[in-house]
Amino acid sequence: MVSASTVLSRESRAMNSNSGTQVMPPQVALPLVLASSSLYRAQILAEAGIKSTIDPPEVDERSFDALFDECGPEEFALMLARKKVASVAPRHVAALVLAGDQVGVLQRESGLMQLHKQPEEDSATEQLMAMSASTHALVNALVLMNTVTGQVEEGIDIQRVTMRSFTEAEARSYVREFRPYDSGGSYRLEDQLQMAKGTEFVIDVQGEDPSGVLGLPIPLLKRMLAAITPT
Repeated sequence: MVSASTVLSRESRAMNSNSGTQVMPPQVALPLVLASSSLYRAQILAEAGIKSTIDPPEVDERSFDALFDECGPEEFALMLARKKVASVAPRHVAALVLAGDQVGVLQRESGLMQLHKQPEEDSATEQLMAMSASTHALVNALVLMNTVTGQVEEGIDIQRVTMRSFTEAEARSYVREFRPYDSGGSYRLEDQLQMAKGTEFVIDVQGEDPSGVLGLPIPLLKRMLAAITPT
């Protein structure tokens, strides 16, 4: 099992910055507003020493599911993040508004399967079983807007998570104990630390930084913050 401090490869990329350059923590002149209701994302920012306030957007993400096949995972995640920024930005005349979206995808014979939050035991167990003995991708999109200048920075981060083979009984037992109904993949990486050694589902994580698995890739965000023109 891969701990939260282990990174096996670097796959993230920023659309508007050089991901190969080490970036020092940015100095943010404008207040940062997180366009999200996610406590996970707010906690990630706080742990990275980045101050922010939360302003939840009015965006029904599931109402756009029909566009997934047409857009593809990266553009779909970017579209949702853009809509979140557009929802919140008008309320903040002098701020940096940040929105993120994470799309989980699993390649199957029938095509890409989009991973969703599953609200009850049976559907969460079924989705978790689909990921047994396979690798799925977590596609993170970040959109950052300076509401003073209108400048927008966008970036994509991809995490690849491999799970061992496990039985339906194991999957159901996990769902009953940890109740991962708020997670798009019906599992949480941090739960693995509480599972008995050898019973963990996740055996490999490939990505730039573990924060990407949790939905807010900090190295990518720092590059985007550094690219925003000061006001």
